[in-house]
Amino acid sequence: MLKHAAEADEDTETKTDDALYCAACGQLLTLTRWALVRGEGHERVFINPGGHVFRIACFIEAPGALQVGPATDEHTWFPGYAWKLVLCSGCKTHVGWCFEGDIAPRIFFGLIKTALTQSPGHGQG
Repeated sequence: MLKHAAEADEDTETKTDDALYCAACGQLLTLTRWALVRGEGHERVFINPGGHVFRIACFIEAPGALQVGPATDEHTWFPGYAWKLVLCSGCKTHVGWCFEGDIAPRIFFGLIKTALTQSPGHGQG
């Protein structure tokens, strides 16, 4: 079962240093308080059909991520969900995927861990 990380830890409501930015440009992508907890955590490791390994973190919201193209369920990492690419809305770097399904949550984002930083000044532009 997926649930908001904030629901798992009610003490997070006063947390303010939880912004995650694009590692390439420093654009705000999401907040750690929007992390989805499934089983033992919100991070997963997947291998795509091309053999590339991705460590992703899942979030219920990612306002700095721009969804691209139609959703497909081909090679989905989450049964019951179709996916589409997401790019940083600032620099258009590929930062992960948006997953859409008929089960709760209906939409969530899997963001590539190496595309994220906690420092807004970390990016190049």
